[in-house]
Amino acid sequence: MAVITELHRSDIDHILKQYELGCVGNFRETTHGIENSNYFLSIQQDGSGPNRTEFVLTVLERETDNRSLVKAALERCSERGLPVPKLESTSDGATIVNHNGREVLVYERLPGNHVVYPTTQHCAAIGRFLARMHLILKPLASDAAYERKLDWIKRVATECQEALSTEDSRMLRRAINQVDSLLDRNDLQGIPQGIIHGDLFRDNVLFNEYGLCGVLDFHHAGHGYWLFDLAIAINDWCIDNGSLDREKTFAMLREYHSIRNFKNTEYWCFPHFLLYAAVCFWLSRLAVSIRDDLPEKFPRKDPKEFAEITRTHLLHPFQIHELVTSI
Repeated sequence: MAVITELHRSDIDHILKQYELGCVGNFRETTHGIENSNYFLSIQQDGSGPNRTEFVLTVLERETDNRSLVKAALERCSERGLPVPKLESTSDGATIVNHNGREVLVYERLPGNHVVYPTTQHCAAIGRFLARMHLILKPLASDAAYERKLDWIKRVATECQEALSTEDSRMLRRAINQVDSLLDRNDLQGIPQGIIHGDLFRDNVLFNEYGLCGVLDFHHAGHGYWLFDLAIAINDWCIDNGSLDREKTFAMLREYHSIRNFKNTEYWCFPHFLLYAAVCFWLSRLAVSIRDDLPEKFPRKDPKEFAEITRTHLLHPFQIHELVTSI
């Protein structure tokens, strides 16, 4: 994507002085990312010679209450061997600095590439990563709840109502009613919760020839249902023409279950969480698409993709009984 906050060499030099990382050889805007501005930096650390170290500089474009959680989650995952970026610290020990009213992070650039067409092996690796991450982050306590709860859904749906066709408006109301019924169930309190990534899409994951080698963008992390985190990933990694690919979906679920066993209630809830996740990302994209106060370069993704996924989950809920008998 084109960045939202444009940085010049003088800006980057000023930021990096606080980190004492070295001199910038070159830098460029990244082509991935939705809400933040990202730059790839090539830094010559010792001031001489051809060796350079690659970093990423991220300008955080929106205000959130989860900054401390993001830092703690990345540190804990990194310490326990998960492939997440290592945040760099300034000479004062800070991992976040301020530049012209925006918070800035600098972290190592991980190897690998984004996957465009996932295979069952990619989906299986995502399942293993999510299960490990959920268990590793379980001890972290946080008041930063995942932001896209029912009140968020209803508020954004109201704001976007005029942009919807009659058919889509009817479909959205039906989907929200089902999500409302799901989240109102007393037995839902027994569904495992903890820190979730909240945005594990393909453009936030890196693979190389050896497998999964990087998970990025924890900026939506918060406290939520682990099954919801899995549903978010499945709705992106396992979709084929608006419907779930059974083989890919089962691969992700089986590998997740091999590390963190599902509870019986989670089997029943799974189709409803798929719908919940689809509605959230339909609305988040729709809310951006209708705004006329955003910068010209602000990235906008087509909400129709998740409108179709929502329709699929409403009309053809994904049944998981085959998985129950195969694990």
